Amino acid sequence: MDQYYPFEVTPLPYSYDSMLPCCDSNNLHFHHGQFYANEVYRLNRLVERHRLTHLSLVDLLTQDINLPTAHANRVRDAAGSVYNHQLYFDGLGDAGSASPTGRLTQQLADSYGTVPNFVRLLTEAAQSIPGAGWVWLVTESNGNLHIAITRDNETVDLNFISPIFVLDLWEHAYLPVHQFDIAQYVRSYLSRLNWEKAEQRYAHAQERGQPRQSFFH
Repeated sequence: MDQYYPFEVTPLPYSYDSMLPCCDSNNLHFHHGQFYANEVYRLNRLVERHRLTHLSLVDLLTQDINLPTAHANRVRDAAGSVYNHQLYFDGLGDAGSASPTGRLTQQLADSYGTVPNFVRLLTEAAQSIPGAGWVWLVTESNGNLHIAITRDNETVDLNFISPIFVLDLWEHAYLPVHQFDIAQYVRSYLSRLNWEKAEQRYAHAQERGQPRQSFFH
């Protein structure tokens, strides 16, 4: 279900010390317990200050906000950070599988030829981001898959496409463990990706037909 004010820090579905080689315990404690938690606090303060408590997290990202541009941009930036981080953390698992399963496997093959070729293109997308951003695997309602890139705390257009998973390309996510080896970071992320949950998101997006609801559960 979608989330409403007051927004809360979503607990991790795994332990802080179970995500190697993607990230170690210290990195995950900072990333989830401090950085993401501060972003949730920032969003709550902004939503309360601008009297937007009636809007859901997805509403804040998809609807026009009747505020001066600078204020609206701050709200959308905070909402994007919270949404993106929740999808990132929720997509990982301490028993990550080596490869996708089910319908998602076939669609990856149809879209990219092979899973290794998909990984290569995902890595190239991650390496192409100047500064901070996010790399997404998204689907349209017709089942087509796309690799997408957003800068800073932007999200993909949730009115038209549904996220399957997202990779955090801010330095705080990868620098402590992987330094500037983005290819290594992508490989380690995929080794801890919960492909079963990704498959569920993909199937749910096709059944629903329109990407309007939140994927977090």
